[in-house]
Amino acid sequence: MQAVSDMKGTERILILCLLVTSIVTALPGCGSLAKVKEIKVTSCGVESYSMKGLRSLDAVLAIGIDNPAMEFTVNELDGILKYHGEDFAFFSADTVTVDARCSKVYDLPCTATLREGIGLLQAMQIAGKGSLEGFTADIEAKVKIKKGPRKTVKFKDLDLQKLAEK
Repeated sequence: MQAVSDMKGTERILILCLLVTSIVTALPGCGSLAKVKEIKVTSCGVESYSMKGLRSLDAVLAIGIDNPAMEFTVNELDGILKYHGEDFAFFSADTVTVDARCSKVYDLPCTATLREGIGLLQAMQIAGKGSLEGFTADIEAKVKIKKGPRKTVKFKDLDLQKLAEK
């Protein structure tokens, strides 16, 4: 039973990694500097996670970012994970500041909570498929470039399967 529980948590953490990746890759829309387009997520892994009852999970993701541009901060990252168009879970992540002109791994604390009406058994069955097919997300975050404006970035119906293939 523990292995099934770990699979569910790992699946949700993978999804959070993909969402953070989408925020970072959206940064070219935040400014016109050529180097911003070269920002890349180089890795994403799970540093730690713990179940919080039967409905939520706290995790720390290790996100590798190669940033040849200026320093920026991503905060107020919140979203809704959907499965075949239906709300599946709500998630949020803490603030992360990405240093200028460096390649580094950043710890990003996150939380995910199953929506009311989604049972643990249903979540384990979906996670057990081992696929992101049918998963989309709506996300919103605020991105602030050092000594620059803050911009709210929003994504609606992000296809996580396609994002994972990139």
